[in-house]
This record gives sequence, C-alpha cells and structure tokens, in this order.
Amino acid sequence: MEFSLIDGTLAELECDALIVGKYRGDMTLSAKDLCLASGGVLEKWFESGDASGCQGEAAIFRRVPGVKAERVVVVGLGKEKDGAQNFELAVKTALKAVYFAKKIVIVSDDWLGVDPVWAVEKTARFMVESFEKSEDWKSSHKVQWKQPDSIAVYVPEKTTEFEKAFSYGIALGKSMMMAKDLGNMPPNLCTPKFMAEKCISIGTQLNIDVTVFDEEALKKLKMGCLLGVSQGSAQPPRMVVMEYNGGEKDNPPICLIGKGLTFDSGGISLKPAKSMDEMKYDMSGAAAVVASIAAASALKMPLNIVAIIGCTENLPGGNAIKPGDILTSYSGKTVEVLNTDAEGRLVLCDLISYAIDKFKPATVIDTATLTGACMVALGKEYAGLFSNDEDLAYALLQCGQNSLDRCWRLPLCRNYAEALKTNFADIANIGGPFAGASTAAAFLKFFVGDDTSWAHLDIAGTAWNSEGKTKGSTGRPVPILVDYLRTRTA
Repeated sequence: MEFSLIDGTLAELECDALIVGKYRGDMTLSAKDLCLASGGVLEKWFESGDASGCQGEAAIFRRVPGVKAERVVVVGLGKEKDGAQNFELAVKTALKAVYFAKKIVIVSDDWLGVDPVWAVEKTARFMVESFEKSEDWKSSHKVQWKQPDSIAVYVPEKTTEFEKAFSYGIALGKSMMMAKDLGNMPPNLCTPKFMAEKCISIGTQLNIDVTVFDEEALKKLKMGCLLGVSQGSAQPPRMVVMEYNGGEKDNPPICLIGKGLTFDSGGISLKPAKSMDEMKYDMSGAAAVVASIAAASALKMPLNIVAIIGCTENLPGGNAIKPGDILTSYSGKTVEVLNTDAEGRLVLCDLISYAIDKFKPATVIDTATLTGACMVALGKEYAGLFSNDEDLAYALLQCGQNSLDRCWRLPLCRNYAEALKTNFADIANIGGPFAGASTAAAFLKFFVGDDTSWAHLDIAGTAWNSEGKTKGSTGRPVPILVDYLRTRTA
C-alpha cells in the first residue's frame, strides 16, 4: 500500500473515492468546490438530506457530474465549533466507509477549523492505523484483509511544512503499529528473551545501539528488585538499553523507561481469574518506549535518546517473592514487599536508578501500566501524569493535547511518601488503601531524588481496550512521547 501527499485541482483528481467533509447545516471549502464543479447537482443532493453532516455518518455519491473521482464520499463532521474533538472520529469514519476502494484521496485540511498542517499530520497517522493490519495467530484467513492500493492526503499546494507533517504522521502511525503488535502478542511468545531479540532487530534496522543484560549481568549489577520479581518464573529476565545518538556528542540524553511485564499474574498476591489474559498488556510501557525511540530514529531527530526496558514475568512459583520479603535495589535502598502484585514499581526503581547513575540524563520519563487506581480515577481517556518538574509536566500536558494522547496531572505531595514508611526497610512497595496511583508515583520518586527532571505516565487505563472487536493494544502513549521528543528538537 502506498501513502502519499498530493495537490492539484480537486475535481480533476482521478481516484475510486474522494473524501470531503460536511458540517451539520454548512459545507467545508472542499465540499463547496465540488458543488461548484458539479453545476450545483451535489448541493441539491445535500439539500435533499442525502448527507446530513452528522458526526460519525458518511454518504457515498457515485459519478458526480464534473468530478473525475468515481465516488465522492461526504463524511459528517458534526458542529464546526467542536474542533479537534471530532477530528479523529471523522477521519476514521471516512476511511472505514471506503475500505473496498483501491485508490483513495482524502481532503481533511479544512475540517473543524483545525490547523491545516496538524490535520495533515493526524490524517496520515490515522491512515496507517486504519489500513495496516495487526498480526494475529488464526490458523486460516478465509476473508482477505482489504487494503487500498494507494491512499493520498490532498493539500491545496505541497509545501515543506505539509511534507514534514505528512512524513511525521506516517512514521508515528507505523511506530504505533509496532507498539500494538508487541502488546497484542500472546505471552507464551512475547517473553523477556523475545523482547530483547526484537529490540536487537529494530536497532539493526534503524542504527540504534542495543545492549542486552541477561540474568547473570543483572546479578552483577545487583538489581535486586527486578530480579526479585522474576524469581517465580521459569523465563529469565532481561534489561535492554537502546541508545540513539542523533544529537551533539556531549549533550545529555533524554531517557525513556518502560515497564516490561510480559505477563503479570500478581505473583503470590494472585490476581482474580477474570480478565487475567489482559495482563499480557503489562509490557505496554516497554513497547511504547521501544516504538518511540524507533520513531525518533526513523525521523532522524537531532537528539540523544536512551530507552531502557525491564522485561520479566511475575508468577507464583516456588521461588517467588513473598509478602514480607525485603529486597535490595540497584541503588542500595531496601524495599519491603507488602504486595507482590505491586511489582512494576520494583522493576522501574532499578531501571530509574541505573539510568540516572549511568547516563546522567537531562530528563527521565517512565511509562507503565502501573495501577488500577489510576484507571479508577481517570478511566480510559487520560493517562495519569506525575512529575517533580513544572516545566516538564506542562510540556507533556501540551503534547498530550496536540497528539490526542491526553494525560491529566495527579498530585504528588509528601503525604503520599509518608504512607510508604515501614519499620523494616527504607520503603514499602505499597501504601494504604487510598490514592494508589499517587503512592506508586511517590515510590518511584524516592529513587529519582530531587536533582533529576522526571515524569511518570501511568497508562493502566489507556494502553489497551478490553471489549469486543476493539479489544487490543491502543499503541498509547507513543503519540505523546514522540511529540515530546519533537518539541525538544525545536
């Protein structure tokens, strides 16, 4: 399938499906152009109610007079004042309506009053998401996955700005598909060893240096918390460090850290059986971090970036850690394990300490499907954001809005750290029954300290969908991470 950016006279474009937008009661500029080219025929069809403009609806008109496209597809945009809120739904509705067409052109730069460059970028991303199929493991495919031969985004005139936006959108879409494919893999295939091998493969393709630390190497580093989580599994753990050097040699890197629990049963503190299959998604943070550094390399961003993932399973084997055990972290600080299902923070604390010690990063951002409490607070729309740096927090909030991968800042005050005090170690891995997302973030902050700019994204509610045909990885938070990296190149 070919993705492209095109310009020209709208009515002269030869394609199977030409997509334009329409509001409730009004038309976009591109729809008006086609009405004019048709000698008013298309406008009469609109007036008769054949295209209402209601959000989520699409009407198809064949062989419109004066228009060379075989079909004109009019997608409903709702109310113009809704802006970017309706943009993603409109694009995906339109693309779903023309899945059968071989050659598609979409005109979305005049939709909903959004910035035309932003519209081109997001449309390019949604094209990849809509038409590139995720892998599955069915024994046969009786129905072939239908894809167009080509799909193009129309702009009035190709400019450098439009071309950069289009290229960025395609690269981001492909990186999101990478994260989705990793997240959707069954846990018997997506093991810590597989994740490490996948990172090596990506690094080879994209000129990223990759170092893999096996169990013996982790023991030498004294990563007692990560190793403690892995004790109950027959699958040995891996830590993977990926380094992309696109910036000046002496510039400190931006460090992305991802939780990579390839399966989380909860360990001795066993989870309920219902929906436990979804705990294969507990490596979504790691998948997003790998996909984000891959996008940065593909886009040749002038930055130094380090991505670190810690991959293991959390299972209730005979050697598994127990509530009451005390682990010694890479930093030397001790942790009392009060709940073995609070394992992600144990993995992350070793990775964070290692990253700060080894790379002296300018910024650390970790991302993890960390707490059910965050999902209770924010649902499936927003990721939870915690940070010790006001400028970093503001930047991520803005990137979340721009990328349609929204986050919401949650509190991180001293009282949450107080809840983690214990008589027997430096810190406990859980607090009391309340504010679980904030106490988890406070645990991580204990290992970050005050001298490093740091943010934590809790993606427990946003990393995957649980229901019906939409069940599967969402590819989040790749958009917000890559958008943040882009802002650092400005």
